[in-house]
Amino acid sequence: MADRLLAAGSFALGVVGAITLQAVSAGDERRVDLWAIALLAAMSSPLLVRRRWPIPVVLAVLAVSTPYHLLDYPHEATMPALVVAAFTAARYSEPPRPGYAALVAVGAVALPVVAASGALGNALLGVGWLLMAFFAGLAVRFRENWKAAVTARLEQERADEVERRVAGERVLIAAELHDVLAHGLAVANVQASVAAHLIDQLPGRDDVPLRELSSTLHDLSDTSRATLHELRAILDVLHGGDAEPTEPVPQLGELQRLVDMAEAAGVRVDVEAAGLPDEVASTVSVVAYRIIQESLTNVIRHSTAEHATVRLSQDGDRLQIAVVDRGPARPGSTVTPAGFGIVGMTGRAQAVGGELSAGPGESGGFEVRASLPLPESWRVPS
Repeated sequence: MADRLLAAGSFALGVVGAITLQAVSAGDERRVDLWAIALLAAMSSPLLVRRRWPIPVVLAVLAVSTPYHLLDYPHEATMPALVVAAFTAARYSEPPRPGYAALVAVGAVALPVVAASGALGNALLGVGWLLMAFFAGLAVRFRENWKAAVTARLEQERADEVERRVAGERVLIAAELHDVLAHGLAVANVQASVAAHLIDQLPGRDDVPLRELSSTLHDLSDTSRATLHELRAILDVLHGGDAEPTEPVPQLGELQRLVDMAEAAGVRVDVEAAGLPDEVASTVSVVAYRIIQESLTNVIRHSTAEHATVRLSQDGDRLQIAVVDRGPARPGSTVTPAGFGIVGMTGRAQAVGGELSAGPGESGGFEVRASLPLPESWRVPS
């Protein structure tokens, strides 16, 4: 549509310019007739496809303008079409070298043709306008390329930042997984050591079955102890060798801590946990807690809501989580579905085979929904 308007405007401006120049001239140029109007229309028509074929458009406009000038019609009337064609050659030609060649061709043909009619001053003025249009096209081209380069760099920086955040989140997940496994292995180590010690104190400890059982328990104790050391070493590597002792990992049983935190910040939280299993596998429980923690933190930081709802339920073999607020975002808030906190929550959900979605809710607030696998084998027996 823009090119159609540009072509029509170029034609109209050329016709008006030709008639005006004829009216104010001394009559040494040929009078404007249907042939002049037809040539002006033919000069403007190629502009309809100027973005697709910029160089052929320049050559087409030049080819039609040559007989127009040779017939000695008002020469300045061709400038609108030529100026647009020169701008187009500089702006859209790929690579830009053909644009320079097209400009030279315009000057090489138009300047002698117009000069031959005795209007050398007009020819030089016209070439000046063409140069201005051409370099304006180059300026726009360079500006667009610069903007594209800056946009690409910003997108790359954001992608790198997302990768850094995800990597950091993975380290935190690894630390929490270490704590969960370390607790279980430590319990197994202690129980195996105690059981082996008790067997070694029995009067019939030299019996083959008891001796084999004691050996197995000692092996279990040694293996669990070695595994604990390996886990710690891996965690040290992930932390760059500066790992500090971690605190006990919070789980769903400590959800009240998040409720108290939110209410201290002025957000009332209702927890709906109908049908939730009494005990959930430690890994899933940690992930669920962290998702709820990040979601409520986003409500406090980015929403004007004074009330939020946390819903937990079991749907078949999956744990369903929903954190919903009904307030609009704070002015200037930058939370989006592509935010870094949501990236972290999504990574946590995917780490245990689940999925997460976040975005504006139907009520005008923000919703975070997660579905985490909860197979029978993952449930912790009471």
